[in-house]
Amino acid sequence: MTQISSLVKNSFREITDNHPLWNHEFLTRCRTGNLFLPDVQLLAVQMYKFSKEFNRILASILSCCQDETTQLVILENLFDEMGQGDVNQSHPELFRRFTRALGIDDKTLTALSTAPETLALIETYLRIPHQYGYLAALGAVCYASEGIVSSLYTQLYKGIVGATPLPKESLIFFEVHINVDDSHAAKLAAVIEPRISMSEEDIKVKLAIVEAMDARVQFFNGIQRQISKSSLSPNSSLLVHT
Repeated sequence: MTQISSLVKNSFREITDNHPLWNHEFLTRCRTGNLFLPDVQLLAVQMYKFSKEFNRILASILSCCQDETTQLVILENLFDEMGQGDVNQSHPELFRRFTRALGIDDKTLTALSTAPETLALIETYLRIPHQYGYLAALGAVCYASEGIVSSLYTQLYKGIVGATPLPKESLIFFEVHINVDDSHAAKLAAVIEPRISMSEEDIKVKLAIVEAMDARVQFFNGIQRQISKSSLSPNSSLLVHT
């Protein structure tokens, strides 16, 4: 069983490790220190629009899950996202510390539009549990979200801090996800892998992971599109383009 589980784990991780996401132009710009403050502002708004929906995504998976052990793991993840009962430590609030430091007040952040690519990413995660089942949806969260967040956010963090000086406390959202989400991924993987008993389940998990990763690429395509549109309109607000 351990050998089979290891093969399953490697198979799922190979999908994310080898995905075109990591060659995206925007991530390349982050790694090479080629971002500017307006780019970071555009990124921050759309990241917030997705991040604030993550609780709904977990709740959607929970609503499709009948296994009590798995429910507890989902609830633990959800409890962490909600600041373990402290609203001031909830992940959306931690992210708003970041956007405020960028000069985007909460009212403006709420009023700004969700880009279609960001909306598609949200809808992909909300659709998966109902289309493929809770196990596949957990696979998408485990391998295409929690499992890549440390690497992904490390690259974004490098681009952000290279673009503009920010107080350390405004970056805690990134530090929490870089340092914590590997443990979330490990707990989710421990639930998923022993339950992959049929090839059909394996295929559904892989489909969910690929769709989530592809949607993430489209998300960054949307960021690049907004940056390009803003560069063509130098006298307009960089934060209103969607």
